[in-house]
Amino acid sequence: MAKRRPNILFLQTDQHRMDILGCYGNPIVRTPNLDRLAATGVRFTHAFTCTGVCTPARGALLSGQYPHKTGMIFNPELPGGRLGRRLCTYDEPVTPYSRILAAAGYDLHHIGKWHIGSWFETKPSHFGFKGPFYPGYGYPFDHPHYNRYLARYGQAGFVTHPARPSRNTSRYFAEHRVPAEASIPGYLCSQAVDVLRRTARSDRPFFLAVNFWGPHIAVRIPPEYLYLYDPADMPLPPNLNNIRDRRPEIVAKAHNCWGGKVLDETMVRRIIAAYYGYVTLIDEQIGRVLAALEATGQADNTVIVFTSDHGSTLGAHGLQDKGLMMYDEVYRIPLILSGAGVARPGSVVDRFVMTMDTSATFVDLAGGRIPDHYDGRPLTPYLRGELKHTIRREVVMEAFGHQVPFVQRAVRDHRYKYIFNTTAIDEFYNIADDPFETTNLIDTADAALLNRYRGKLLAWGDANDDHAAKVFARQAWRE
Repeated sequence: MAKRRPNILFLQTDQHRMDILGCYGNPIVRTPNLDRLAATGVRFTHAFTCTGVCTPARGALLSGQYPHKTGMIFNPELPGGRLGRRLCTYDEPVTPYSRILAAAGYDLHHIGKWHIGSWFETKPSHFGFKGPFYPGYGYPFDHPHYNRYLARYGQAGFVTHPARPSRNTSRYFAEHRVPAEASIPGYLCSQAVDVLRRTARSDRPFFLAVNFWGPHIAVRIPPEYLYLYDPADMPLPPNLNNIRDRRPEIVAKAHNCWGGKVLDETMVRRIIAAYYGYVTLIDEQIGRVLAALEATGQADNTVIVFTSDHGSTLGAHGLQDKGLMMYDEVYRIPLILSGAGVARPGSVVDRFVMTMDTSATFVDLAGGRIPDHYDGRPLTPYLRGELKHTIRREVVMEAFGHQVPFVQRAVRDHRYKYIFNTTAIDEFYNIADDPFETTNLIDTADAALLNRYRGKLLAWGDANDDHAAKVFARQAWRE
């Protein structure tokens, strides 16, 4: 008996750059399963997160709204105890997409990283999801559910060993000497396979979210993946050494925070190689989930959505991690729609789409009404082959800092990016000619051009009731 609505399989990685997938043109990394999704689906080349930090990005996806509207603007553990925790719960009532899907009869499952809200105060079960809860950042090295799983493989808990050579590496990577299926990505995908076997016996459509903790640094994976790629083969970021080129001073400080003295070319190559290995491990485990979807006879009625919460610098601009700057390495993310209903397999879309469009897409697929207060619009027209469909002609993104507060707003189109830094020098980049954002044109750009982009930001601030853009920026620019 056919299900009334399509199943939805949502695959989300953590801190995954758009350009580190084979289907996005990377000639080195091995990602055959995700490449296959792109070849049979729709791949977006201009997908952006609304903010470059985990909790705000994930909260925006769940709520369908920008972080400044919900109050979920920091990770719960940062910055500093109670401040961070107060500013990562929903300040006002929201309509999470899960509530609409549940009302439409969906069986909801959440597997893996949650990292939404303040530790124990906001759980997946509060939003109708089934599955284990991992508090806070949630890395499950000491979680009893994972430890019981590891015991099946003869492992007495989660144990890592120093990567070789061991100098200055523990902050970035370590060996987890287990079979791939016992690794954390393997553990998550085993849960997903179990869920798919159960949903195959039900007449209800399912929503299954599989949320990885990788390829986020630190990389703790089996040695055969940690050393799969030779660091000597890793391309260095073209913008590795431009951290003081008319940048906010916080860029140099963030460089030092992440071990600037050891973040040389050798270390950056090692970090990138380990990151590539993590991506390949995740891709292989996703392959197990896709195989189970086929084996259980549910593939023909399942829409698959793959994306990430945000990207990663990986040495770009002399930085490691994310947050504190609004560069494309962090804000431009992979996004693929595949599975049931794709009218034009292998399509590539260069239109601007954002995190919250995913929320609206889930609601639309479930046949629900998209709430008026959602900031995203559904991507379903692209599934139907309407490749010229346009949701927006530019993206506006926001940031509140990471580890320390630092409020920013940015507007980006295909030609330029303007970044408003509330407590530092602003930035303006010619993205078309300078895609790696190496030269800040804020002092040399034509005044009329600069004011046009400032105007775009002010208009967005007015429309979205954003104090930083509509009030502070307007006053700051007033002569």
